[in-house]
Amino acid sequence: MKLASFAQADLAIVGVTHEHVVFQSLTRTVAAFAGSIMFVLALSHAGFTPTPVMMIAGVLGSAVACGTSPSRRLQKSAQLRRLDMESALAGYLDLVNVLLAGGAGMETALLAAADAGDGWCFELFRTALTRARSSRVSFWNQFRELGDDLGVASLIEVAQSVQLAGEHGSRVRTSLVSKASALRARQLATIEYSAQQSTEKMGVPMVMLFIGFILLVGYPAFASTIGVL
Repeated sequence: MKLASFAQADLAIVGVTHEHVVFQSLTRTVAAFAGSIMFVLALSHAGFTPTPVMMIAGVLGSAVACGTSPSRRLQKSAQLRRLDMESALAGYLDLVNVLLAGGAGMETALLAAADAGDGWCFELFRTALTRARSSRVSFWNQFRELGDDLGVASLIEVAQSVQLAGEHGSRVRTSLVSKASALRARQLATIEYSAQQSTEKMGVPMVMLFIGFILLVGYPAFASTIGVL
């Protein structure tokens, strides 16, 4: 069981340390192991003695399941945060486009749009912009580094697209508009896919309930027929 195989980008975007997740994994593993041993002893005291294979499988299975739960929760939380980041990025680009259309410069638009939003995503945007100004590097280079650190591919794509547009003399605002539209389309597709998955999952209990109803209604008639024969 690999307790220390956590992606650095997942840790960064969730805001936890590697040691914290490892400590949770070890704690849950030990607790599950001890709880499984106590459960086996309780079964033996009650008169039911499981086989050695069952005891080993149960103890190890519960320990592995509980030990890997922090890693799974970390990955799920990181995925949800990346979706939030993409949504915030689309709104941020829209604000930048509005400010650019009003005649503001690129630096003014980026800073004002970041100050207009709230939440942890916009806080990261403001931190990245402040770091870029203090280190005298390009804002988009800093955004690309932020995307690399957090594992947000859309942030990297936006930064590369704007830099490419600047190098070829294209209008940066046109590039930002297209990227914001692409992000919204991607989010809509993700939401629709999640809704379809939820609908499919909801259909399984209904099918099982229908099968149970058929068996409940049909079993008396079946039993009567078998009894007559």
